[in-house]
Amino acid sequence: MKYLGDLWLGISSRPWKLAGHTFAGFSVVLTILRGITYFFPVIKFEGLRPLAIALGLGIVYGLRKAWKPSQIEIPVANCNAVIEIIFGDLFTQDGIRIIAVSEFFDSKLGMPVSNKSLHGIFLQKCFGGYPESFDKQVDEQLKNIKGREVEKIEGKSKCYPIGSTALITVNQDRYLAFALTKADPKTCKASSNVAMLWEALDALWQRARIESNGDAVNLPLIGSGLASLNLPTRDLLDLLILSAITETKIKQVTQRIRIVLHRDRFGDLNLDDVKEHWTR
Repeated sequence: MKYLGDLWLGISSRPWKLAGHTFAGFSVVLTILRGITYFFPVIKFEGLRPLAIALGLGIVYGLRKAWKPSQIEIPVANCNAVIEIIFGDLFTQDGIRIIAVSEFFDSKLGMPVSNKSLHGIFLQKCFGGYPESFDKQVDEQLKNIKGREVEKIEGKSKCYPIGSTALITVNQDRYLAFALTKADPKTCKASSNVAMLWEALDALWQRARIESNGDAVNLPLIGSGLASLNLPTRDLLDLLILSAITETKIKQVTQRIRIVLHRDRFGDLNLDDVKEHWTR
């Protein structure tokens, strides 16, 4: 069933590629059959049978090219940690979940927090648009971190250093909200860069090591949303993998670090290629 699910994802994400690979396979097989009859006239391939064979083999080739795995595991050398990469829903994964926020840890939907961002979805899904509990937990978690007051058009006015991290609990679920982006006080537009991403991840891993208690740590494709890093999907994924491996080799964070990719990224990646790159 998992194989069929991966196959369907591959077909639905780029159906024109299936058609192209099928036609290519069909053409090659038909050419081979015609070559055989040319050099060996006694062998006859006539009628619908050779056409059906060529078409069938072309379809098999097209389906094989369309299939891509939706889950891989990359073992980290010299320890028992593994980096898992899957396509799925961050909010359904077991373990602690990571949410990137701005330096203001805003909670108001609209200009401060887009309802289309993962942060916005988190606030709606877990707090139903009433984020008082979120604000209270953030204030408690960051009370020993020195922030600074900034005049801002909307939302919170106190900002914290990049990498500041707050543990947020929702019923039995645990989240680590960490400051990844700067926010323009005049427009609330979020921005970040690779240096800030690396700095934020470094601080995140320190906190995750303390809070995970051996549970899996689940990350989205950090930097792919409104952070404006403007990097291709594969480059962002490689940065996250490199950061996780680097930190794990210093001191293990947890046994399983899981990077959860949204299904709309399926057409951008072949996880087989990712695994081959990091395990060779």
